Amino acid sequence: MRDPLEIVIHKNGLALCHPTDCAATEFLAREEKGVALRIVDFIGRVKAHPSYLHLFISEDLLFFKVFDLPLDTADVGEAVGYQLEMVTPFADEATWHSFAVQKDEIAYHVTLYAAQSGYVDAYIQEILEGGFQLSGLYPESQRFVNKLNRKSKWGLILPGRYVKAFIFNGPIMVDRLFCSAEPSFGEAVEVCKTEMIFRLDPARIEGQQVVDVLPPKPYFDYLDACLLLTQRPHLKTYNMLPASYQRPDYLKIMIGVLLVVNALTFMLWGGVKLYKLKTFNYQVNREIEAIMPLVTEMKDLRQKEEGSLKAISQIEGIGKNFDLIKFMQQLTTAMPSNSYVDQLRLDEKTHVVSLQGYTDEVTGLTSKLQEIGVAQLKSTSSRQNKTYFNVEITLP
Repeated sequence: MRDPLEIVIHKNGLALCHPTDCAATEFLAREEKGVALRIVDFIGRVKAHPSYLHLFISEDLLFFKVFDLPLDTADVGEAVGYQLEMVTPFADEATWHSFAVQKDEIAYHVTLYAAQSGYVDAYIQEILEGGFQLSGLYPESQRFVNKLNRKSKWGLILPGRYVKAFIFNGPIMVDRLFCSAEPSFGEAVEVCKTEMIFRLDPARIEGQQVVDVLPPKPYFDYLDACLLLTQRPHLKTYNMLPASYQRPDYLKIMIGVLLVVNALTFMLWGGVKLYKLKTFNYQVNREIEAIMPLVTEMKDLRQKEEGSLKAISQIEGIGKNFDLIKFMQQLTTAMPSNSYVDQLRLDEKTHVVSLQGYTDEVTGLTSKLQEIGVAQLKSTSSRQNKTYFNVEITLP
């Protein structure tokens, strides 16, 4: 894909610049006619994009200001608009401007660029009428911001009516300083607080090979600013071109359309899914309502079954229990008439009955109890002219 042509607006004309070769330039004086045709001819010679242009304005035509806003500022853009007439010298004239904001713990630090529209409006109108599209209108220093330095702190020295020193933090301008004479490298390092400082020397502009990385540190002299012009500019800050002049950002439009389509698709899918869930839920409820009488009847039958099983179990338990009444009848019949029982214990597991009482005939008692089961005399004792016994009977 071809890179767009870069055009720099100066007070006395236009500079047409090759996208990646800073030596390939052509200057059009302000009084020259047929600017659009000259641009078309230059594009054909340098093989640039046929209709898309990057437009820059010389730093000599720009007003730059640094100021702070309090952190409780509700709308920074609106606040800058209010400050514009007070901080720029163009109070009664149409002004094109752009700004960038850096926030810290103290305040919003605003860097503002502004320009009189009279210098640029005529050129822009002629370029647009020639069928070209503009990416934006940027300060000339933004030509030098790209992937090689947009994540570093760096400086830039540009020639002009006054030598200008720029201090950058990535793509954001920290400050712009005017110098009566070109500073030495050491002076520039002291001011910019970095050794990565680029310098553009108009007398020594030569074509550069495209570079993807900068020379390794440390630096002991200026770096050639033409190295930065071999890369496509970043162009994410300080666009002063009003939205009505800008080329539509088709990528953003496509992304927006895709997001809307995806959102609609998701909503449609969600609606279909919800409809299916509701339909399934309705069918389940219908089925539940249909089988509920059967479930209730089954629960009643289950309760009746449990009651019947419990009654059967109790009846079976009664059949297995020891018949105490029958045993007492047998015991009463078998015991001698002069024998008495004080205490009776029954072990249901072993079917052993322990009898404790007193009698006058111990021997006769034991033999009589053999009629009921296997009787065994465990112990005897005499108290108060009575013989007390302890007999165990093992029942059949």
